[in-house]
Amino acid sequence: GTMGFGLGGAMGTKLGTPDKKVVLVTGDGSFKMNCNELATVATYNIPVVILLLNNNALGMVRQWQNLFSNKRYSETDIYDKTDYIMLANAYGVEGHKAESLDELNSILENLTLDKPVLVECKIDHDINVYPIVPPNDNLLNLICN
Repeated sequence: GTMGFGLGGAMGTKLGTPDKKVVLVTGDGSFKMNCNELATVATYNIPVVILLLNNNALGMVRQWQNLFSNKRYSETDIYDKTDYIMLANAYGVEGHKAESLDELNSILENLTLDKPVLVECKIDHDINVYPIVPPNDNLLNLICN
């Protein structure tokens, strides 16, 4: 979806389907655009799981710059010092950090889903998302790498 939409969309989905488990999978760049909505999640105790994929980049834009602009990166790296766990805690949301798949599995196995939770997953800065449609092309020419 559009950058910044995820958290609001997850809240609305949970409120509209309270019997379903809702997990937001979002990147750090997108999350930063609307992270103040953690206040809403906490105030109304909306039990969503926020799976924050942190690659310290605007990942999809960086991928385009990598694949289609000869790696001419511009304004896509986010090497600030945001502590997402501290941010979540400041709003009253439980936070966890996973730096490996084993850590993530352990965190997810022990979650209680009756309150909002943020799980930050550190991922490689250069990881890409596939498939992707090249610029000015069609779905028949997907890059699936």
